[in-house]
Amino acid sequence: MNKTERETKMGFFKKRSGAILVFCVVVILASFFAANRSLSSRVQEVTDLFYDGTYDPGLGYRQPSIKRQLDIRKDASNSLLSIGLYYPEAESETSALRSARNAFEDGLSRCVGAGKLYVLNKELDAAYNALYVKLGTLALDSARRNILDESRKEWDGSAAMIQKSGYNEAVRQFNRDVLSVFPTNFVMKLALVKPPELFE
Repeated sequence: MNKTERETKMGFFKKRSGAILVFCVVVILASFFAANRSLSSRVQEVTDLFYDGTYDPGLGYRQPSIKRQLDIRKDASNSLLSIGLYYPEAESETSALRSARNAFEDGLSRCVGAGKLYVLNKELDAAYNALYVKLGTLALDSARRNILDESRKEWDGSAAMIQKSGYNEAVRQFNRDVLSVFPTNFVMKLALVKPPELFE
């Protein structure tokens, strides 16, 4: 860039119109970053309910989180696997549950998000039930039968707690009351903010 070109560019910024343009660009960028930070913070607060649990004012305490229930399901499926390994007749169901559990555990450890964990949980549920039914047709000793029954109790209990968690309701209310209201719905797209994920 020669001296004349530099002087021409510097002259633009010294003009009133150039200064106004620069000011407008700075204001727009500042507004963009402020909106992104503010909305991202609020979305994160809702997302955290998946891990921390939602507060139920009627009960006066936090419901156990979905993440906690998924951890229980991970352990319950492991208990079932420990039985299936002893029975060659259940080899295919045991293998399927092991694969589903590995994918599920990987998703939990990587915090892949509520939507993906929902899919992984459905796959784990199908594999768990297949092995549970298979083991129910076999002659188990009393110790393994007790492990089977305890695993099932934890499995069904965690499913019930997920239903009562209130997480999806909190996400829908936030989307309805905050993200769907003008100008937030418009700003959200400009600020590239993703809404919190539903567990479904």
